Amino acid sequence: MSAPVPPPDDSPAAPQTPAPWGRLQQWWAGLSLRASLLWVLGVTLVTPALLLLVVGQRIAQTQQQTLLAEAMQSVMVVGSASLGDPMWAIDTPAIEAAMRRLLDNPAVVGVRVREERPDAQAIEMGSPTMLARLQRGEAVDGVVVRREEIFREGLLLGSLQVWFDTRLQSPAVRQGQWQLVALVLLQMCASLLVLSVFLTRRVARPVERLKALASAMVAHGAEPSARTERRRLDELGQLGRLMFEVQQQLQDSFGALEEKNRQLQHMALYDALTGLPNRNLFRELVEHDIGQAQRAGGRFGLLFVDLDRFKTINDALGHAMGDQLLIEVAHRLRSTLREADVACRQSGDEFMVLARQVVDWQELATLSERLLQALARPVLLGNTPARVSGSIGIAMFPDDASDFETLVKHADVAMYQAKSLGRARYSFFLPEFNTRRQASVALEQQLSEAIERREFVLHYQPQVHAQHGHMVGCEALLRWRHPARGLLAPGEFITMAEESGLIAEMGLWVRDEACAQLARWKAEGLRPGVMAINVSALEFRDHRLVDSLRDAMMRHDIAPQEVEVELTESALMADSDTSLRIIDRLVELGVRLAIDDFGTGYSSLAYLKRLRPHQLKIDRSFVRDIATDADDRAIVKGVIGLASTLGMDVTAEGVEDEGQRSFLCQEGCTYLQGYGIARPMPAEDVARWMRERVVSPV
Repeated sequence: MSAPVPPPDDSPAAPQTPAPWGRLQQWWAGLSLRASLLWVLGVTLVTPALLLLVVGQRIAQTQQQTLLAEAMQSVMVVGSASLGDPMWAIDTPAIEAAMRRLLDNPAVVGVRVREERPDAQAIEMGSPTMLARLQRGEAVDGVVVRREEIFREGLLLGSLQVWFDTRLQSPAVRQGQWQLVALVLLQMCASLLVLSVFLTRRVARPVERLKALASAMVAHGAEPSARTERRRLDELGQLGRLMFEVQQQLQDSFGALEEKNRQLQHMALYDALTGLPNRNLFRELVEHDIGQAQRAGGRFGLLFVDLDRFKTINDALGHAMGDQLLIEVAHRLRSTLREADVACRQSGDEFMVLARQVVDWQELATLSERLLQALARPVLLGNTPARVSGSIGIAMFPDDASDFETLVKHADVAMYQAKSLGRARYSFFLPEFNTRRQASVALEQQLSEAIERREFVLHYQPQVHAQHGHMVGCEALLRWRHPARGLLAPGEFITMAEESGLIAEMGLWVRDEACAQLARWKAEGLRPGVMAINVSALEFRDHRLVDSLRDAMMRHDIAPQEVEVELTESALMADSDTSLRIIDRLVELGVRLAIDDFGTGYSSLAYLKRLRPHQLKIDRSFVRDIATDADDRAIVKGVIGLASTLGMDVTAEGVEDEGQRSFLCQEGCTYLQGYGIARPMPAEDVARWMRERVVSPV
C-alpha cells in the first residue's frame, strides 16, 4: 500500500567510480604469471564461497522467519536486485509487488522506494502505525533502517529504505551463520595453498625457465638447462622441443637474411647488368680521391664514355642483344683500364672512368685512344656481327673542376663536343665548350617558348620549269623570328628541335600553314603549282605524319596532287620496314614524293625501284661547281639519266648563274631552284613575284 512521501533524503549520494575497462586490461597485462595464477585461484574460490553464503541465507530466511533478522543485508541485496528491472522499465505495479514481497519478511516493518527520475514520488509500504511514528521522528526500540541505492548498467535508478525489527534476531542462528562462514574461509585457504603450490612447481617455475631459455637462445644459443624441460612429456615439454626447432629456423633465417643484405648492398652499389660500380659507388670513390688529391697535391682524370649509334643497334636487334652489347663493352673497359682505374655505368649506354694517379694530359689521351680501339672491335651479337664506337669527354681534377658534379658535367660537355666533331673520338674539356653548351640549353628553352609565342614563319622558294621558266611549285622553308637574334634559318635550330622532341609539334604547324597559304594564293587567283613540304627523319617515323597531312589538306581544300613531301635518303634508310609502310600510306593518299639532297646519302637504287618517287632533287653541292668540276658534271648527268629512265622528274637545287642553268637545261633537267631563280621569300613577296611572271601548271 502507498503512504505519504517522506521528505527527500539529503544525504550525499555515493560517487559512481566504475573502473575503466582499459585501465583494468593494462593492470591485468602487467601482472606476472605467478600473480595472475593467484588472482585466478582467488576469484574462482571466493566466488563460489560467497554464492554459498548467500544461498544459505536465503534458505534460512525461507525455513525460519526468526533468522531473517540476521540477514538484513541479504534482504537489502535481494530487494535492490528485485527492484532493478521494474524501475528500469518504470513499471509501478511491479515495484509495488516487489515491495510487498519484502514486507512478507517478519523482520521488515516498513519499506520506502524513491526513484531518481524527475517528478517521481516515493512509495512507502508497511505498518501504518509504525510508519507514522517513524515519520514523526519517534524512536522505536529495536527498529533500524537500511538504505540501498539501486543501479542498472551503471545508472542510478533510485534508493531502497527498509526498516527492520531487530528484536526478531536469534543468537543461535547468528552463531550458525558464523560457523558457516568460518568453514567456507577454511576451505578457501586450504584450496589456495594446495593449488598455488602445485601450479607454482608445475607451471610457473618451468615457464620462467623456458622464458630464460628463449632469451639465451636468441642471444647465445641453447643452454644445457633446457634439457630438463625437453624431457617432460606434457605440454611444456612439447614447448621446449618446439623452441629448439625455432632456434634452428632462426639460425637459418638469420643466415638467409645476411645473404639478402649482402645482395642488397651489392645492388645498391653495383650495376645489375654489367657488374660495374654504379653512380653512387663511383661518386664515393671519386670524392675519396678528391680528398686524397687535395691533401697530396695529386691529379686524376674523369672520362665520360658514350656509345655511338647504340640506339640503332638496340632497335634493330632487340633489347636482349643491346644488353649483351653493354655487357661486352663493360668487359672491354675493365680489361683495357689500368688496375688502379675504375669504370662505372652511368646510365643506359653511358659509362664513366676514374683514371687515377695521372701526371699530365698525355696519359689521359693515351688511355682514351686505347679505350676507343677496344670499343671499335667488332662484337658478335647472336649470329650478327656489329660494330660500335664511343665518344669520350675528358675532364681533369683539379684543372677543370674541384668537385664531383662539376667534373661529370664538364666531361659530359666534352663528350658532346667529341660527338659534334664526328664521333669515335675523344675531346678534352675547354671552358668555351661549356659556354656553347649553356647557350644551346638556353636556345632550346627559347625554342620551346617560340612554339607557344608563334614566332615561326614560312618562307617559300619558287621552282620553275627548266625549259620555259614558268613557275611549277615552291618549297616551304621554316624560319624563326628570334626576338633577339632576328630571322634564323633551319640549320640553326632544326637539329636541336629533333634532339629535344619539339620537331613533331613544329612539323604539324608547318604542314597546316603550308596548306593554308596554298589555299590563300588560290583564293587570290594565283596558280603557285605544287607545295613542297620537308619532313625530317624523326617526323617521317611518326605515325601521325600521314593523318596530320590528310587533315590539313581536307581542312584547307587542297588536292593531294598539289602537295609534295620531300624526304632525305637517310630518313628512308633509317628504318626500312617503317619507311615502306609510311611510303605506302602516302601513295594511297595521293601526294607527290620527292627525294631531297639525292646523292649525298646512301643513294640506293633498290629503293628508287621500290618506292618510285615522283622526282629526285640534286643536292646543291653537285650543282655549285658543274662549270669547272668534271666529276660533278658526270654525277649530275648520271642522276638526270637515271631519273629519265625511271620516269622521274629532276629538280636541281642551288642554281645561281646562267652557266649552271644552261648546262642543266641542255642535259634534260626538269625543274630549277636556287638564288638564280628566286630567293626564299615571305608569302606576300612570292605573290608579287608570281603576278609578274607567267604561271604554268605542272
